[in-house]
Amino acid sequence: MNRKKVKEMIQFSFYKDIQNKWFLAFNIISLISIVLMLNWSSIVGVFTGEDDTEKFNFAILDNAQLVYSDIVSQLQENDELIISQIYENTYTEENIPDDLAVVEIIPDEQEMFKVSIISKEGINSSFYDSMLDALKEARNNLFQSRYSVSDENLALFQSDITVERIMLSVNAEDSDIKEIIKLFTSALTYLLTILIFSKMANEITQEKQAKSSEYILTTVSAKEYLFAKIFSNISILLTQGLFLIIYYTIAVSISSIINISMTDISLSASSINLSGSIDVISYILAITAYNVLNLILLCIIQATLSAKTSSASEAGNTVSLLTFATMGIYIVTLYLINPYNKINLFLSILSCLPIFSAYFIPALMVVGQVTTWQIIVSFALLIVSIPIAFRFCSAIFKNGILDYKKKKNNATEKNNEVSFFTKRSMKHIGFVFGLGIILYISLQMLLSVILNFVLPPLLSSFNLNETDIMLIMQIIVSLVSLGVSYAVVNSYAEKGKLESENVSFKSKAKLVLIALFFIFSLQFLLSYLLYPTIGLDYNLTDMFSIDSTSPILSKIILVVALAIVPAIFEELFFRKALINFALPYGKVFALLSSAFLFGLLHMNLSQGLFAFLVGLILGIIYLYTKDIKVSIVIHFINNGLAAVELILPEAGQLILVALLIFTLIVGFILFIKMLVKKSSRQKFIKLCKMPVSTGSIQTRYKYIFTDFTFDVAIAAVFLMSIMTENILR
Repeated sequence: MNRKKVKEMIQFSFYKDIQNKWFLAFNIISLISIVLMLNWSSIVGVFTGEDDTEKFNFAILDNAQLVYSDIVSQLQENDELIISQIYENTYTEENIPDDLAVVEIIPDEQEMFKVSIISKEGINSSFYDSMLDALKEARNNLFQSRYSVSDENLALFQSDITVERIMLSVNAEDSDIKEIIKLFTSALTYLLTILIFSKMANEITQEKQAKSSEYILTTVSAKEYLFAKIFSNISILLTQGLFLIIYYTIAVSISSIINISMTDISLSASSINLSGSIDVISYILAITAYNVLNLILLCIIQATLSAKTSSASEAGNTVSLLTFATMGIYIVTLYLINPYNKINLFLSILSCLPIFSAYFIPALMVVGQVTTWQIIVSFALLIVSIPIAFRFCSAIFKNGILDYKKKKNNATEKNNEVSFFTKRSMKHIGFVFGLGIILYISLQMLLSVILNFVLPPLLSSFNLNETDIMLIMQIIVSLVSLGVSYAVVNSYAEKGKLESENVSFKSKAKLVLIALFFIFSLQFLLSYLLYPTIGLDYNLTDMFSIDSTSPILSKIILVVALAIVPAIFEELFFRKALINFALPYGKVFALLSSAFLFGLLHMNLSQGLFAFLVGLILGIIYLYTKDIKVSIVIHFINNGLAAVELILPEAGQLILVALLIFTLIVGFILFIKMLVKKSSRQKFIKLCKMPVSTGSIQTRYKYIFTDFTFDVAIAAVFLMSIMTENILR
């Protein structure tokens, strides 16, 4: 397979879809909608001038004196409500205030009393609910006193009847919830299939009409072309899902920032309460796996059918055909699979077939009627069907493309030469940066939630404490989120850009000591001089309850989590991937952008400022040595010392301080020698020169912010940083 050509095709198609104006419009609307949904009351309050702390008045008209005193006693601790008594209702539509409601208590022999609540417009739900609860309690008290009913008998009378529903053939526990989950996820699966059908059909039709597909097939095989189309379409759907997670993060961050003084916020995944825990997580993982594989198979089928059409209307008919077929499976899933009936042998066999399994198996998991053999067989058949369908359909796909007859378009594509620093180039930089950030944040959030439920039961037999489990979770999350982000961003980087003379091992060792001198000096200046004066002297290591008396396993986990994993994977992503990608646009730009993102993604000012400065040092070292292992070693030593400081006894900490002082002295001496040596100064100046034409940085790089992906990513990080900063303070 021509991997380079296929990768270029995937990247081009993916980038084209991301930059499409309709994709942009959809995402802008989605972002606004999610933010409004989660912050509606706060936003309405801003525009209407309503103050959450404004008091509301209830005027009680209770001439029979049935419950007025009881209501007052129950609501007297509610500072938002003012309770007063009136003896006549003289309010009309014209003179009743906006912040007042009249509560008329009318005696009734059967119901004790009836109530009318009169207001100008609607009442805040919290105020209304408070009054309603007070009225219910007052009626209970009146009922007790009139009929001499004890508290126990009243509670028994008001309680619901406990019914244990037992079905011997099926698991009907929480059947209502299961039905809702099944309905939602089946609808989601159906929606995704419709989206993939229409998108694939439109792309194939457009490329056939423009004859671009015929040109592509002269440079790659039909299998490679089909693979690129499938992978790019699946990628855009998954990316859209990540965007929605980012929008939710932005909305939650805004809500947290607005309500920081009134809300107890926790960034821990454990604060998320999901009923069902392991069952829910297993179900989400299953439906994700089945959906991805099912969409790949459907992409192959739709691409093949679309290739055999000769017009847009025919392509639309293929979409309708497949949509109708999947609709039948969707309806069968809704009506025949439920918690109340055991499925028969026919449905059991049908659930194992490809396409059917994406609907049936998750639904059967929800209602508790799936068996292990069904999952194994259905998953195996779905996986095997993809290469079979791919091999069979690729030839049909190619023939369909090349058999299409249409007059050639006389308009020829002009290959105008454009400047290296165009708006499009800058937008591409923003896209790659933004995509890397979104992958990093989204995967961290998803994995944190999943591992919060999966890890504790899996590690229960290892005698680990809460801190150990949290650190193991952090290790896995960092490995995956940084690893995937590195792989994606690095795939966009041009190879062979770091070309210079070799640096000896001795020179690298000297650079390590010089870098550590600067890093330790910066840490001292920031921690003991700057941060205390500006209120950033909070200690982030307090969250780790590990010291010199902790078990050896806990100490090892701490070092791996704080030193080894960040040193390797943060350097791969922030230094190697980001710098290699940005290098063609200037060494200074590559250095500054990677350091800026490194600081920004720490999401708090204390770590962020230090990380930015350290990022500059590590970036210079990487550009100078062209060896990522050198910056990994420096990063490991810096983080490792912080981890070791927590677990060393007092005597060991004294030795550690002595080593730090020795490193500072040696690093300072080596740095002075480097400054004195003329050849070293010249190398440093040469390193910082930009390999592109000079000009205003503002006019070039401001166009990065025209990319929607980058803007969303930066907005999410910025809002999450504010939220984190508020919590830490």
